[in-house]
Amino acid sequence: MAREGLDSSRNFSGMTRGHFFEGAVQTEALARLEHLVEAGGRSGLVVGPRGTGKSTVLRAFAADVRTSGHEAIVIDVTGLDRVQFLERLVQRLGVTSRARGRSIGLWTEVSDALTGRALALRRTVLIVDHLDRALSDCQQMVERLSTRDESRDAETWILALSGRLFPLVPRAWRERHDLRIDLAALSEDESYAFVRSLLDALDRPHDALDAAAAAIVAAAHGVPADLCRASEVALMLADGPHPRLSGEALEAILQELRGLRFSA
Repeated sequence: MAREGLDSSRNFSGMTRGHFFEGAVQTEALARLEHLVEAGGRSGLVVGPRGTGKSTVLRAFAADVRTSGHEAIVIDVTGLDRVQFLERLVQRLGVTSRARGRSIGLWTEVSDALTGRALALRRTVLIVDHLDRALSDCQQMVERLSTRDESRDAETWILALSGRLFPLVPRAWRERHDLRIDLAALSEDESYAFVRSLLDALDRPHDALDAAAAAIVAAAHGVPADLCRASEVALMLADGPHPRLSGEALEAILQELRGLRFSA
């Protein structure tokens, strides 16, 4: 199912970024995140292996937050240091910065902007994606911002960790959050449903991948990102001279694609 407010691209690259499949785990994750905000919770963790759809769930959550009348800010901190993070946050908060790359000045601008929202009774939801891929000083800055005393009644922070250190989450992070959500791979039945939902989003008939569906599900092991990639490969080959692919062949292709993706 394509969710309103997400990427509506008609190609599979767009689907990988923006397609939201409402499986049981994803639906429960959204419900718990939304309850955290409505209850005025301070912070939550979203963790899981690479490719299990954390970023897609977070985008869907942000869209729902905005629909409910709150402000949602999403920042992917992959590779960012503290100054880059603060600069990006200042920009998303709509502040005209005069700090010129100085972390102390940027901190003041961010704090003032968030305090102003609190005084105006505007709850702000700040979603930090791929926190484990940020530089250590950026992680420390996120921790410092999200634990400010003055933010307790005005902000909800959602921090997502995904991959390189999974399932290792620092004890300090585990102990101070109100909520933890663990995303896992899809079941076999959900994997088949996921492939059908992709075809629906592309206005393709459900039988377009009948010949390859079992191989796709076997190769992807329930990982949504890999289900997208395997489906893309199968669709490209569907009209060729060899439309059927074994699960082993698709898995080899996926391993190569993963290597290209994570070495970039």
